[in-house]
Amino acid sequence: MNGITLLVVGLAAGTALGTMIEPDLWGAGDTGHSMGAAPYENLPDGRKNIWPDDLPTPTVDIDLQPDPASGHNLFLTTTNFDMTPEDVNTAVMPGTGHGHLFVNGENMGRLYADMRHLVGLPQGEVTIHVYMGGNDHKVWMVDGAPLFVEKTFVVQ
Repeated sequence: MNGITLLVVGLAAGTALGTMIEPDLWGAGDTGHSMGAAPYENLPDGRKNIWPDDLPTPTVDIDLQPDPASGHNLFLTTTNFDMTPEDVNTAVMPGTGHGHLFVNGENMGRLYADMRHLVGLPQGEVTIHVYMGGNDHKVWMVDGAPLFVEKTFVVQ
């Protein structure tokens, strides 16, 4: 197989496996719509990546906007963090990785870029939670706190 085929197969397999594992790992279905920091409170050290002290502190933010054609667009903004979808499921590289998206506590998969089109969001309050993980999917911890953002939006 050529490199592109292996990349596609690896991404598909990793996404399928991550979707099967993560709801149990985070217990998102039991926390209601807001997850907050609760999933990370008793997170074992084996599920954490420690942000190196010699790298600038990263930030993460999200915004949700109606799409003119259908659904909504989720915009992810990070600083001092590089999205590296080509390196998923490989060795952790400091300052890199991808996002993990939850809507109303439900695992929606990974974010490999700064925008994701979402369809079928329920009307009313919708809570979106994104944590940033390394290539190994472990949560990046910065100064002892998980690197995540959670906001509630009103969907019409």
